Amino acid sequence: MSIYRPARVLWNLSDSGTPKSLSGAGSANSGQINLISISDVWLAVTVVGTPTGTTPTLDVGLDVQDPDGNWYPTVAKITQLTTTAGRGSAYIGLHMPNVTSTSAALVLPSYGRVTWTLGGTNPVYPQTSIALMGR
Repeated sequence: MSIYRPARVLWNLSDSGTPKSLSGAGSANSGQINLISISDVWLAVTVVGTPTGTTPTLDVGLDVQDPDGNWYPTVAKITQLTTTAGRGSAYIGLHMPNVTSTSAALVLPSYGRVTWTLGGTNPVYPQTSIALMGR
């Protein structure tokens, strides 16, 4: 017998619904996120403001960790965001209907982390929210 569990926020970059500005080329991550009771996740990214800088790029993905503490990078990733406001999403877990570049059927390990990388010269992504939902 299956028990339905509603989705919940596992991690969110914004503060109380207020999107943040991401700036400067480089990478960052959420820190370790507990996925122990999670079967499926949805990674959502929204950029409301217009990105600035020279050829700005934003890559967002989900890394997972094996039982020995090794990180496996980008098991799920959004399509790269570039010079316009926009959004992207990716999903991964046991109940995926198909496998594409933004989805995968996968048994989730106990821990994961959201990562993001800004590229280009002086990139700024204003009003950006990144969230990881799970059930």
